Amino acid sequence: MMWEIDMFVKNFVLAAMAGTGLMALPSAAGAVSVLDFSGNICGVAGNEACGNGSAIGQNYGDIAGQVDVSYRSFDSSTGVTYESFLKHWAAGYGDLLNIVWGGSGPTTHASEIIFTAAAGYEVSLISLDFGCYQNRGSCQTINYDISSLGGTVIAAGSAPTLYPTHGTLAVDSGWFSDGIRLVWGPDAYDVGLDNIRFDVRAIEDVPPPAAVPEPASWAMMIAGMGVVGSALRRRRVRLSFV
Repeated sequence: MMWEIDMFVKNFVLAAMAGTGLMALPSAAGAVSVLDFSGNICGVAGNEACGNGSAIGQNYGDIAGQVDVSYRSFDSSTGVTYESFLKHWAAGYGDLLNIVWGGSGPTTHASEIIFTAAAGYEVSLISLDFGCYQNRGSCQTINYDISSLGGTVIAAGSAPTLYPTHGTLAVDSGWFSDGIRLVWGPDAYDVGLDNIRFDVRAIEDVPPPAAVPEPASWAMMIAGMGVVGSALRRRRVRLSFV
């Protein structure tokens, strides 16, 4: 008989929590993507085999109807575009294979990758790997600047490239519907990136914050639990005399 009473109490409490908005809602799952710059991703159509120095297709990383990924290198002093694409390299950047780089030298050009969310979607930058080409003096550190397209600073600074292995930057940017801009340089020539992880989700899938119960709701729930407690005490008394 006691298990029936316990089940009654559990069901009552769950119903009360649902009525007051206390039950947790499931979180919306994003679609994690990784830009590892491998495979046939080069050329204008983004479907050609890549060699060292090949232009990476502007469609690489795009998710139709959700997010557009674009690439360019630019003059680090003026912001003027140098090349409207970034390039592929197979090896030599620490222990990374298949990396993205840009520019014409180690001191003049920065590189940029932009993640633009489509209407109704938002994007999050999770992490990235970076390495130094053949341990050159110009690439002992990476300088990076990550912001939303609306100007919110997400992360900025420098980090060691850790040759002969590589460094990893955990960004965990949070979600932005206006998009995210990733810049590194002025040495984006000898500092290459790899394994860029990002997330995209529909804004309509984002769960609303849990409602905070009004004082009256708390009072009703507590009063109801008191009634259950009283009923249990009476039931136990009756059971003890049977």
